[in-house]
Amino acid sequence: MAKYQIYFDTITGETKYNVDIDEEEMLETVWTKFSTTCASAVKFCAGDGEPQVVWNGQSLDFAQPLPEQGVHPNDVFKSIDNRY
Repeated sequence: MAKYQIYFDTITGETKYNVDIDEEEMLETVWTKFSTTCASAVKFCAGDGEPQVVWNGQSLDFAQPLPEQGVHPNDVFKSIDNRY
């Protein structure tokens, strides 16, 4: 499993998490597991849109594995969660 760094927008500012993601795992699955597990501990910023994860200036596709999008282990993402 590869490890990635994701910065989440929270009401207290950006918070960095190291997240393990399997090579074939979809970002959608990872996002659901992470947000469910951490929702009680982390308060995300308010918003009314869909979550977005940005890497290298582009929005990542939640339905495609990260390596297929050119993302490599240890890369850094910026997460914008607009659902809350």
